[in-house]
Amino acid sequence: MKPLSSPLQQYWQTVVERLPEPLAEESLSAQAKSVLTFSDFVQDSISAHPEWLTELESQPPQADEWQHYVAWLQEALSNVSDEAGLMRELRLFRRRIMVRIAWAQTLALVTEESILQQLSYLAETLIVAARDWLYDACCREWGTPCNAQGEAQPLLILGMGKLGGGELNFSSDIDLIFCLAGTWLYAGWTPGTG
Repeated sequence: MKPLSSPLQQYWQTVVERLPEPLAEESLSAQAKSVLTFSDFVQDSISAHPEWLTELESQPPQADEWQHYVAWLQEALSNVSDEAGLMRELRLFRRRIMVRIAWAQTLALVTEESILQQLSYLAETLIVAARDWLYDACCREWGTPCNAQGEAQPLLILGMGKLGGGELNFSSDIDLIFCLAGTWLYAGWTPGTG
């Protein structure tokens, strides 16, 4: 890894001043210094969550780690008991994984194609986890949507644009349509009862 140029070394000094106490300049690797210099997003995130730096240094991002997103997120959501907790954990997970992706991109550890794949899969993982958690919560509160034959109907999600094409980038927004197939009623609820 090349040393930072003179202007970047000067900027690095302002970065050091903003880092939290536990992150002493001398304890940072050359890779960490580069990423923190080039990415304000990573810098802000590491300042808020210094423990993430230890994870990044000991377990650097890999091109295929998207395969673990579902399991990692399930673990993060395992103790969530309300919608506010769900939203908090989803945002925290999203930020943590995006820091890993930005770290890998800044250091050119993975290809640009892999970055797009990871961002798209991250979005899909978060959307499905949120849908599953909220669907279960709604079923507990209002009953399960069923078709005319009494079969439970899943909540479907249609991803539009870049999400459907697997081409999300760091600033992509997503358009979603949520729907239930066919005609349905909530089990335990009959029209006119509330």
